[in-house]
Amino acid sequence: MSERTVIKKKLNSEEWFLRQVESYTRRQPSGDKTPACVDDAFLKSYAEHPTNVSLSDRRVDHVTSCNYCLGRLLQFRATRPARASLSFRYAAVAAMGLVCLLVGFVVANAWNRKHPAVVQVQSAELHRTLDLSQYGTYRGDQPASNPPLHLPAALVNLELVLPRLSPPGAYSIMVAAAGNGHNRVACATATAVGSDPRTVVAVSLDLRSAAPGNYVLSTQLQGEDAPYTYPLQIE
Repeated sequence: MSERTVIKKKLNSEEWFLRQVESYTRRQPSGDKTPACVDDAFLKSYAEHPTNVSLSDRRVDHVTSCNYCLGRLLQFRATRPARASLSFRYAAVAAMGLVCLLVGFVVANAWNRKHPAVVQVQSAELHRTLDLSQYGTYRGDQPASNPPLHLPAALVNLELVLPRLSPPGAYSIMVAAAGNGHNRVACATATAVGSDPRTVVAVSLDLRSAAPGNYVLSTQLQGEDAPYTYPLQIE
């Protein structure tokens, strides 16, 4: 078995290259370029990525036996550490960025485990239904005999059953502080569907900023001059 066959089977490209360097240092280089010499483009590419070229390539065979080409290969290889160092710095920066992302992910998960109630309030939309079908259609303040409606201080997906004889159409639904009703807490517009005795409008109301207490819920059909109001308690 020849020495070249042993090299191909037992050594990787880097080990093989180092052996060629040792062999080169023991020879007396002539420094003469011949017509058979390979070009600098190949030598530069081979110096930077020796594993990309097969050892059976004829150009590799020439380089190992040519003092001029092997010398040029060593020159190109000598410039590799600076570029490798720059690549290492880029890789280090990318690695640090990945570490920061992982740390942030771990910290966020730990915070979510310690505050599950807060996370649920911020992300969950609660479904509620309010039935106004038995309420009279009064403009302004409702009579004291009407019991107040109840909603949580949360993000609410509200299904509102409108009073009897309410027509379908576009409605504005608003929650405001009790009294003058000008301190609006939440407002939404949606289309009521259905027919008497069950006309329904569905809206999303963000009541998370509302303090517990008495409020006013108002409904106003588009085109009407004034809303209908209903007593509301936010809990």
